[in-house]
Amino acid sequence: MHHSLEQLVDNRYRIVKPLGAGGMAEVYLAHDNVLERDVALKVMSGRYADDEEFVERFKREAQSAAVLSHSNIVSIYDRGESEDGTYYIAMEYLCGGTLKDRILKRGALPPRTAAAVALQIAEALQAAHEAGVVHRDIKPHNVLVTEAGNVKVGDFGIARAASSSTMTRTGSILGTAHYISPEQAMGEPVGPQSDLYSLGVVLYEMLTGTLPYDAETSIGIAMKHVNGHLVPPKELNPEIPKGMNAVVMQLLEKNPKDRYADAEELMEDLERVLEGIEPAAVNRTREINRVTPAGMAQTNVMSASPAYSFKEDRRRRRRSPLPILLVLLLLALVGGLAYAVPRLVAEDIEVPNLVGYASVEEAEARVGDDFEIEVADESVESKEAVGTIVDQRPRAENEKTADRGSTIYVDISGTQVTDVPDVEGETREEAVRILEEVGFEVNEDTEESSAGNEGYVVGQDPRGGGDATAAVGSTVTVTVGEGPATVRVPDLYDLTPNTARQDLEDAGLELGSRTEQSSSQVSRGQIISQNPAADTDVEEGSSVDITVSSGPRQTQVPNVVGSYVNEATDTLWNAGFGYTVEFVQSGQPAGTVISTNPPGGTQLDPNSKKVTIRASEGPPELASASFEEYETPPPVEPPQPAPAPQPTPAAQPTSPAQPVNGTEAGKAERKGNNK
Repeated sequence: MHHSLEQLVDNRYRIVKPLGAGGMAEVYLAHDNVLERDVALKVMSGRYADDEEFVERFKREAQSAAVLSHSNIVSIYDRGESEDGTYYIAMEYLCGGTLKDRILKRGALPPRTAAAVALQIAEALQAAHEAGVVHRDIKPHNVLVTEAGNVKVGDFGIARAASSSTMTRTGSILGTAHYISPEQAMGEPVGPQSDLYSLGVVLYEMLTGTLPYDAETSIGIAMKHVNGHLVPPKELNPEIPKGMNAVVMQLLEKNPKDRYADAEELMEDLERVLEGIEPAAVNRTREINRVTPAGMAQTNVMSASPAYSFKEDRRRRRRSPLPILLVLLLLALVGGLAYAVPRLVAEDIEVPNLVGYASVEEAEARVGDDFEIEVADESVESKEAVGTIVDQRPRAENEKTADRGSTIYVDISGTQVTDVPDVEGETREEAVRILEEVGFEVNEDTEESSAGNEGYVVGQDPRGGGDATAAVGSTVTVTVGEGPATVRVPDLYDLTPNTARQDLEDAGLELGSRTEQSSSQVSRGQIISQNPAADTDVEEGSSVDITVSSGPRQTQVPNVVGSYVNEATDTLWNAGFGYTVEFVQSGQPAGTVISTNPPGGTQLDPNSKKVTIRASEGPPELASASFEEYETPPPVEPPQPAPAPQPTPAAQPTSPAQPVNGTEAGKAERKGNNK
């Protein structure tokens, strides 16, 4: 973080973390405490704070960028100066990284994708040019990727003002060496066509994964833009369509007049390419790679940008060649003369295949002085060991050649990954063995499961199978089923089914089947028993069957009318009924049953009521009424014939029971349970 930068800038922007830095500014992720949103906060380096010209440029160009409003331009929210003299610009924060990051990580983009990205950049430039703003530093580092995969152009104001990787000469040269236009390299005024040239370099890099020009110094690179030989992108990547190749070649014309007239004209050609239609550039692109002796390249005389008048153009053409000669002399002194004048000898050598080398040092030993090796991406996930070269640009294929001393960009494995096995359905022990064999640590979790999955893996993180990979040595978490959850069965005795259902649902159970059974102890409609029994532990969600009382057991009262008393009492007792015997005067023979209460055929709970037997004691003049009560049936004895009635007034009435029991003690024995 900037040594003097406070955590809270201008009492509004709270610094969260640094995002990047250059020679003239640092960029931070900050939170706007007023509008409650994240912003990218660009803060001017302190060493420029006393440079009035630079500060004025910062303010002016920040203001110019702020007036641009387009869906493909990074929005400027605020600009200002804090109390401690820190100049800042608050802008839209995009977390998708830069286009440069994407190219370094993935190499060349598919032609259609590259065309779509270039079209969005062209739309941003068209909006800027219409507003009178020339970017002058178009490069993939300044193209930000949104979460949706679209792109936005940023840094319209200050990133090009000064940095270690930026060509600067106050009032004349602005731009980054690899993406600078020829007129910028020569210190001439620039216009919209300069931005289009830089976009051509970006499109070239998207299509091939490499830059069109490279050298050891920024001056050498810049001069290659002026007079270097351009290799058509289609030669590096044969998959590039002819139309797309023509668009790039026209964008990279060294004379601004030979490029597209404006961004709108470029957009039309890019749209044709996306629609599969041949662009107009196919018919008007000049042949750049002219046939020259020993690979010599044509040097074009730079003309003024169309943004300036022809009078100014003629004035520049009459300018003394002394400044250019001085530049060439300087290049000769630093070893760059070969890039400032046409090359007499172009020595191409075959590109070696470095993929698979265990380290950059091993690859450097292989190429010796033939090539420089530069690591482009050291964070690639690969199945190769860490440090192994997994890709290179340019690639070694079809006996491809490149200039001796040029740079080969390599990607190295930063994280070794391996396939993640799918162990779901395996036993815990087998899953652990499989994962450890391929180099993973194993963490175990458990969760409730069906009874059939108890002890088996029911889930894993990360998921396995297919193309799933993970870093060797990382942890795979397996979830093992521990069987179903159990709950305690509540006691349902003497409850109604509806109440029981609610109690079961509260316990995580369901009401199962229902049967009925008579009961003299439990009221009708209430539960007699349950299965499983109360206080049993069962699987959550299982059902409990119940047996409901249908009321006391009903038995038909036997019809004993006409029988003798002894026969009637035996019949009722055997049927389970208690009884009471009453003797009444009747014309029926003595001891004959006249009626019962309840009458025969009635359904009755034997435990709920006695049956009253009314038996004849003979005519009225023979005996007065009497009765005997039997609460329990008498012992089973063969019925005895009733004696003939005797008309003796003084004698007590006799009954069929008297011969059976004979005494008062006998009567007591005949008492039974009567409920």
